[in-house]
Amino acid sequence: MVLAHREFEAWFLAAASSLSGRRGLADPLRPPQDPEAIRGAKEWLSARKTDGTRYKPTVDQAPLADAFDLGQARKNAPSFDKFCRDVERLLRAD
Repeated sequence: MVLAHREFEAWFLAAASSLSGRRGLADPLRPPQDPEAIRGAKEWLSARKTDGTRYKPTVDQAPLADAFDLGQARKNAPSFDKFCRDVERLLRAD
């Protein structure tokens, strides 16, 4: 079983630069040093919105998931890398 470390949005933090300017996020947007160590990834995203809104999972999560760079997330978030390896393993099993 693979889960995002702490919360799903930690994977967005790991690929933050690929989300620059999207959904009201700052441009440029730099990822934190250790994105999976951040408690409150949703709050981190809200603090970096420049359009006066807060990050709302029900509104922002799907569009950001469509846009974030999988390679960046994989490089910067060990839990995302494990998720990708497990999916690749499952796909090879067929």
